[in-house]
Parts: sequence; structure tokens; C-alpha cells
Amino acid sequence: MSDTQLILSGDENNVAMPMTDAEVNHLRRLLAWIRLEHSLGEEMMRGFLEGAEMSVRADPSCHAKAQQVVDERVAKVASVPAYIRQAVKMLTKAVRDHDAKTRVIQP
Repeated sequence: MSDTQLILSGDENNVAMPMTDAEVNHLRRLLAWIRLEHSLGEEMMRGFLEGAEMSVRADPSCHAKAQQVVDERVAKVASVPAYIRQAVKMLTKAVRDHDAKTRVIQP
């Protein structure tokens, strides 16, 4: 276990709680699943749109289908409540800060 831990801050009902490396790893997997399941990753959306653009460029007749697929993906992302998207951003930042402190990754 590393010397630096991710600490979830508390409120008046819950005390601050340091997380173990195993718990941080579970959090990483949860965040990855949420991003994948709901297409919340910026890189994922960029790749998705580039793929749709390449499909239309290769076969212009599929423009309507490509637009439909993109519209469905946008609707799926929009259906995720704002507080969930914000929580994903905040938890991702906390994990990145933790990784930088523990030198798992370079800042």
C-alpha cells in the first residue's frame, strides 16, 4: 500500500475516510464502466463522430443512418443526469490527483 491515500472528505454525517489501493482500483473500474456504458468519455465521443464521418465519406448513401446513430448516442449521453456527469468528473479528478501523488502516473 502506498503512503499517500485518496481520502473521501466527510460531512456532518460521515467522517473523512482514507481509501486503500484496492478501493481506489475499484473506483477506477467503476468510472471506466460508467464512461463506457454511457459514452461519457471525451475521446470516445470524438472517435464515435470520426467513425460516423468516415462511414459517410466512404458511402454517402449511409448519411441518414449515420445521423440516426449519432442522434441516438447524443440522446443517451443527454439522458445521464447532470449530477452524475459532475460526479464522474470529480471522482476522475480525485483519482488522477491520487495517482500523481503516489507516482502511479506523472502529472
